[in-house]
Amino acid sequence: MDGESAWSEASGQAKISPLLSFYRLLLDVMLCALRSSLDLCLVLLRHQHERRKRSREWIASYRKVLRSKGRRRPRYAARFPRKRLVRPHWYALAEVGNPRRWWVYPCRKHWWEKFVAEVWDADRWIENFRMSRGTLFSIVEVLRPRIERQRTVMRAPIATEKRVAITVWWLANKECYRIVGQQFGVARSTVAEIVLEVCFAIDVDLLRKTVCLGEVDKIMDGFGHLGFPHCIGALGETLIPIRAPLRQAEEYRKQLCSVLLQGITDHTGRFIDVEVGWSSLNHDAHIFRNSSVCAAMDAGAFVPGNPTIAIGGVQVPPLIVTRGCYPMRRWLMKPYRDPDDSRRSLFDDRLGKAHSVVECAFRRLRARWRCMTVLPVTEENATAVVMACVILHNICEERGHVVQGDLCETQAVLSPADEGTYQCSDDDCCSAAGNSVRDAISTFMQTPQTGP
Repeated sequence: MDGESAWSEASGQAKISPLLSFYRLLLDVMLCALRSSLDLCLVLLRHQHERRKRSREWIASYRKVLRSKGRRRPRYAARFPRKRLVRPHWYALAEVGNPRRWWVYPCRKHWWEKFVAEVWDADRWIENFRMSRGTLFSIVEVLRPRIERQRTVMRAPIATEKRVAITVWWLANKECYRIVGQQFGVARSTVAEIVLEVCFAIDVDLLRKTVCLGEVDKIMDGFGHLGFPHCIGALGETLIPIRAPLRQAEEYRKQLCSVLLQGITDHTGRFIDVEVGWSSLNHDAHIFRNSSVCAAMDAGAFVPGNPTIAIGGVQVPPLIVTRGCYPMRRWLMKPYRDPDDSRRSLFDDRLGKAHSVVECAFRRLRARWRCMTVLPVTEENATAVVMACVILHNICEERGHVVQGDLCETQAVLSPADEGTYQCSDDDCCSAAGNSVRDAISTFMQTPQTGP
């Protein structure tokens, strides 16, 4: 019997406990509703008090005006005119704010549609957009399937041409989102959204079409005219200041918060490979060793066919010239540390002349896209914006859009400090092969060449 009674008591408690939890939940709901009701009553009382106060002030001021004019107050003037408006406390009850005065704030319209797109000539387009009208609209047609918005019964979407124009204007002119929004008649938040969206679309749709090797024979002939044989590119880098991360602002207070743009250009200054996204705290050689172009050149897969020539009994692959902080490779040429004879001095002079191509390309890149002075985006969005600038730079270079001289004079290339060669475990064997190729080329340069 004792066991049965204990079991019955336990089952009774098990049945009572759900009821207790239900009543407790019901009590909490009632307390919450009561608290909300009390808060609403306080809001209503406060609103009624303010309304009566404004009514008394209005009647007093009206009587004062009548006394000052010596007139008798009409019988109906004591009544405060009541307007049938939706009271603010109903919006408080619905937990929404006061109704908007504007769904779309009135702003400048038709500047882009009527004036820029139809009136500006080619010079004004290149001056402000860094490209002609035809170039911009050709980019629009490529990006249209990705960034075009569907037209619905609601407000009309921003046209694709205007989206691309807003982005190119922001990249080309050192202006904030607010100024660009006032220029094109859109909100500041809309400009920020459009800029990132179009930059990501440019990176996805145009990267492989524009940042590529091109015709190898023409590139080698171009560097050959500059005095360096069998060369396909010049390697360089520049620092791009960006906005410091919010959670790491203290760490970047006394040093530059920037990303490093490492690129290879052909003889015309068009980028054929770009590596971006690394922090400037990393060494240039470390970034280059971990890049895709380094692995491709080591495997002989970057240049189609990997053509080699024999110079002084040494097989020379397609070469890339760079400055002294990078490690030696069989295909990567850098100047001598201490040129003690005329042969080495001649090699350094011609290598410097060939390497100046990439320095001028970086100068034109920063002059063409003024946003790169200090990039006002976060670290996770900096890569897409910089890649968009590089892609548009190549398009402008191919179309022959020249950068104005005054822009080039005000833009300086920010290069990282030369901290010496970054040593790695596999540098010894690569340096030996690279030195043999460099000695063969320097001897070839000093030898008088006979030709037609």
